[in-house]
Amino acid sequence: MIARTHRRTNPVRVSLFGQTTHHTAAFRSPSLLMAVAVVAPAIVAVAISAPVPAADDVGDRTAAYRSPVDLALVDGERALVTANSAAGTVSLVERASGRRLAELAVGKKPAAVAAAGGTRAVVTVAEAGDLVLLETAYGKLVETGRVHLGFEPRGLALSPDGRLAYVAVSLDRRLAVVDLETGKVVASLEVGSIPRHVALAADGRKLAVSCAGKAEIVIVDTEPLRVASRHRLPGFNPGQPAFSADGTTVCFPWTYDGGSHPSKGNIRRGWVTGSRLGRLRIAATDAGPDAELTGLSLDVLGRAAGDVAAVAVAGNGRLVVAAGGTHELLRLDGDAIPFMQTSASEVMDATLAADPARFGRLVVDGRPLGMRLAADGRLYVANHLLDAVQEIDVAAFTLAASFPLGGDDPPASPVATGPQFVRRGEAIFYDAARSFDQWYSCHTCHFDGGGNSVTFDTLNDGSSGSYKTVLPLYRLAETGPWAWHGWQKDLTGAVRRSLVETMQGPEPTADDVAALAAYLASLPVPPSPHRRPDGGLSAAAERGRAIFARDRAACSRCHAGDLLTTAEIFDVGLSRAGDRFDGFNPPVLAGVARKTLFLHDGREKSLRAVL
Repeated sequence: MIARTHRRTNPVRVSLFGQTTHHTAAFRSPSLLMAVAVVAPAIVAVAISAPVPAADDVGDRTAAYRSPVDLALVDGERALVTANSAAGTVSLVERASGRRLAELAVGKKPAAVAAAGGTRAVVTVAEAGDLVLLETAYGKLVETGRVHLGFEPRGLALSPDGRLAYVAVSLDRRLAVVDLETGKVVASLEVGSIPRHVALAADGRKLAVSCAGKAEIVIVDTEPLRVASRHRLPGFNPGQPAFSADGTTVCFPWTYDGGSHPSKGNIRRGWVTGSRLGRLRIAATDAGPDAELTGLSLDVLGRAAGDVAAVAVAGNGRLVVAAGGTHELLRLDGDAIPFMQTSASEVMDATLAADPARFGRLVVDGRPLGMRLAADGRLYVANHLLDAVQEIDVAAFTLAASFPLGGDDPPASPVATGPQFVRRGEAIFYDAARSFDQWYSCHTCHFDGGGNSVTFDTLNDGSSGSYKTVLPLYRLAETGPWAWHGWQKDLTGAVRRSLVETMQGPEPTADDVAALAAYLASLPVPPSPHRRPDGGLSAAAERGRAIFARDRAACSRCHAGDLLTTAEIFDVGLSRAGDRFDGFNPPVLAGVARKTLFLHDGREKSLRAVL
């Protein structure tokens, strides 16, 4: 039986067998500490290699929204742990009743959570750079260790025995292997540009890593730790992969890049973007034949599936795909699913789309992201915009229950910067129904407010055939004029134009445009991996700043202020015949560590090459 959590309103500072921690979520009684020592003696010995942040540094569990992005089953599958991105917390939920038992602050931007069947769980905290170890016994959440990994730990998988954690450290391009008994990084492997998601085969012998920088699936052998094969995808935003039960196949979603400008005809044919499900036969990957990589369009003619984020393998040939942009789950059944070449078909085969025995769609609202399958066949979904965990009856493919994670909605604000208004804008940002036939959302191209790894011809500069990289949207209200040529002088007009012309969607209301603009204005610049924890620069970065500011380099003439841009237009010798506008507005350089394409047309693939 899982006990109800007893809370205190004030932070409590306790010593966990010599390890001092801070927390505000659940009171740790002496009996609980004794119980932790009994059920998990090894966990409490984990060395903390980074200081545990104080509560006011890690997010507020009284924040307006939790925004769960992932979840895991713990304590013999009697409970769930969620990673709450907006609040900087993890929540413990009783599976049978849906009761929220505990909540614990862990750091800014929790990204993934994993467990191996017992009462131990681990969570990656992206902006803190940490892997946090948790104990979930007796309806409590206790932090038992913290390992600093660098920028930004995201995807996560545990070895079958729960001893090792495999973590994708996105901005370091590597896979870190952490021994959870000692709290030490025991191995590290460079896997590719911006690794975001990790899946481990049931036997623990192979990993699948989805890398966003070059849109590829990387297969990794765990013993010895090495890259076994790489598989490039024709597109971007590869999502969470999943292995078949026998470990011979891995499936994964991604967004297909059709390469055409966004007219309604091109959008409907799948020639702009599309949602794909990939299948890779692992048994043949050591020889590396690309013929083993196949794909399936998930877009039905007239009703596409936007922003596919994750896939779950439910057994008996059944797959479930989370399509966050269209607020739904997709079900695919049987071995007769017509997988083919990854770029062979722009829309789903009509006979498959019309066959309820093989294909189903379940609208769950919000934004479904991370998924976990229980042993009894129930599927649990972290719904980011609903602030809830959803329970799915996979056999019937129905929504069985929804477990809310937050408190009451925040009070309505009379100003257009209140949390409800900004949240409304956030929902619009992630809503593929704002595009023609719901093929893509703002997020599709501006991943979580940043960019992606391809170029697009959006016609936004008044000329056709001008493919440009996607500009990040951090602190957008402060970075005008907008667009590469800087011709957009009115942010409201620019937001409306994107919805109506780039996305070919329905005419938005004035409040919709204002809400989306308010959300974009709220997007902070993510932290730099090249700054010290106190925000200062390294010695090398200080030398670089001096060069940047010198008259000879003249970088700061165009890139000034804390966002490193100006409102002027400059001729930098990169214009092309047929451009409607002359010159370019300097792009914001804040957050540049996350870019994979440089200059307006993406001709350079690294910052070093630009310099």
